[in-house]
Amino acid sequence: MCKITTPSKLFLASALLFALICVASSVCAQQATFTITGRVTDQSTGQPISGVAIAGVGNQTGAKVAITDAQGNYTLPFGANTDIKLRAYKTNYLINPVSAEISSPGGFSLFGTFTTNFTGSSFPFPILVFAQPPILLTEDSSLNALALDSVEQTRDPFAITNDGYFGTDKRTRLQLYLVDMDLYSGETLSIITVQAVDSQQKTYNLVVEDLRKVTDTPWLSQLTVRLPSELGGVTNITVTVSARGQTSNAAKLRLK
Repeated sequence: MCKITTPSKLFLASALLFALICVASSVCAQQATFTITGRVTDQSTGQPISGVAIAGVGNQTGAKVAITDAQGNYTLPFGANTDIKLRAYKTNYLINPVSAEISSPGGFSLFGTFTTNFTGSSFPFPILVFAQPPILLTEDSSLNALALDSVEQTRDPFAITNDGYFGTDKRTRLQLYLVDMDLYSGETLSIITVQAVDSQQKTYNLVVEDLRKVTDTPWLSQLTVRLPSELGGVTNITVTVSARGQTSNAAKLRLK
């Protein structure tokens, strides 16, 4: 499969991608009922660390990301959730705490403001100390996966095959977007598995074809997978990504 993507299509795809992610914007803040704030500093010097991705996964509104500013500060607004898992990520950094979780006693929605600070230690090369589940991004305030057709750069619902692809293999390729999904020295794509589950709890394996960083966005990884023909006739699936024995949050996809 090969098809030339023009610069204009690349620009439109990038614009669409970031329109679907809520990255600490004022619009997101207006929709928030619960806000997490904090600061990331160097563990040795106490100096702020900028460019750290703070990724939070709400059990009702999905995943979103905030990026620390020059002072190391971040603000991450959420809608109604009863549980939020939080993690900080930056390439070549070990962040402490490794993860955090905020839960509401009694199952009531979280509200107000909560502060979580992180410290980081830099390394001159990528290093894996604690295997953590990748964070599968979702559309803003949604459990729907942030996904695009890898050739057409369109959103779901996705067909199992796409006649717009060049070559004989017409099966649709999807781009999924993740935080903290890297390959380390000696690792290959074989450590990554992507699984889909339909409404009848039948499972399907999606073939992993490529993993790369999104240009000029070092905290964001793009994973390309191929839809299997067995998904023909299925209209809704839930997808997870696993690596090193750790499984991501689940996100929904629509098919046609």
